[in-house]
Amino acid sequence: MMQRSESFLLSALLAFSGGFQDAYTYIARNRVFANGQTGNLVILSINLMEGNVLTALHYLWPLLAFAGGVFAAEQIRSTHDHKGKLYWRQIVLIVEMILLTLAAFIPHTIDSVANMLVSFCCAMQVETFRKAEGNSYASTMIIGNLRSA
Repeated sequence: MMQRSESFLLSALLAFSGGFQDAYTYIARNRVFANGQTGNLVILSINLMEGNVLTALHYLWPLLAFAGGVFAAEQIRSTHDHKGKLYWRQIVLIVEMILLTLAAFIPHTIDSVANMLVSFCCAMQVETFRKAEGNSYASTMIIGNLRSA
């Protein structure tokens, strides 16, 4: 029996949301990837090799926030799995909506905080939503989906 959280419509909406979040942080929030942590790691490494430590830190914070988001999603799953009126995936979506709304109102003078919130949410999303109609998929990245297709 397929769960509603694995429906094609929700999967498509999440994939669109994930792409939008990456575009938003890259274009509007000082050229940092929210989902593409590999890109952040590459840019961080280049800056470290060039001796630009402060610039490198700009790319470290989203990486750490992404790791925190994976941990948070797992904590929500382990403490709320099949308990109460809300399913654990619904709780993750509610947290994601709240944090993304907050990120939208953060001033551009502290883009790094907004980037961290968005990266945290992306990690929660990719950790929580792993299947679409029974098939594995990445709800925030296209590469895994191309491989699966």
